[in-house]
Amino acid sequence: MVEVLTDIHLVKASQQMGIALDTLDTSRRTPFDYVWKKHHITEEEYNNSLSFYTQNPNMLDSIYENVLNNLSKQKAELLAKRHLK
Repeated sequence: MVEVLTDIHLVKASQQMGIALDTLDTSRRTPFDYVWKKHHITEEEYNNSLSFYTQNPNMLDSIYENVLNNLSKQKAELLAKRHLK
């Protein structure tokens, strides 16, 4: 779930910035289809999992700690690459 939520937040951020993740794939109905396909899940499975975790806030909090760590690491990597150019 950590990896899925990390990707969900990356998709949302790319939408806000007007950046397409994969302009070659026009078969997707929504930008999140990329996430479902990458993680071999359906939107329904994601929604069911999210519903479960919202009913268990301690677990969700732990998951989001890892999501934030992932996003922070990815940001640091991008900034380092930008700095090297």
